[in-house]
Amino acid sequence: MIWPDRAFTIILTILVLVISIFDLRQRRIPNFLVFPAMLVGLVLHSIAGGFSGALFSLKGIGMGFGLLIIPYIAKGMKAGDVKFLMAIGAITGSMGVARILLVTVLCYPLLAGIAIIKERKFRVTWLRFRRLLFNCLGFVLPSLKLYAIRLESQDDEKIASATTPFGVAIALGALISTYTGFLKALF
Repeated sequence: MIWPDRAFTIILTILVLVISIFDLRQRRIPNFLVFPAMLVGLVLHSIAGGFSGALFSLKGIGMGFGLLIIPYIAKGMKAGDVKFLMAIGAITGSMGVARILLVTVLCYPLLAGIAIIKERKFRVTWLRFRRLLFNCLGFVLPSLKLYAIRLESQDDEKIASATTPFGVAIALGALISTYTGFLKALF
């Protein structure tokens, strides 16, 4: 069937554009957008593919959650980013959301670099990135978690680091992945 693919592409495009505007302007991703998007993805996949369609969508939601829960716990992002990727997973399925996150991770440094240059905050951003990295790696090596805690005690919280809304990077990754077919051969 061709209509579900086109319908899902249109829904995904509208979702990521609207959410990226919210994330740029308000620095938050509203629940009133992500939860209905998850439901729409689940319902449409159920209609198009029955039980296997629903399972496809649920696997995408789970994959979106699983891919970003550790960075969220490490305070590297907000819950809205996790829910946004879950909504994308409801529409694209588990392999689609994995592909989108991979493209997102490739796009994010460019967006972050622009913000760092624009806001002239290289040093403080680098120190906070190191702390985040050691927090994430601390799940594997506890000694790195202790180092991250020590870095946090030295951090001057009054100085804001450069900020780049991760939801915008997710939206960019989704659009690139969807419209160019980028990395589809790998998955």
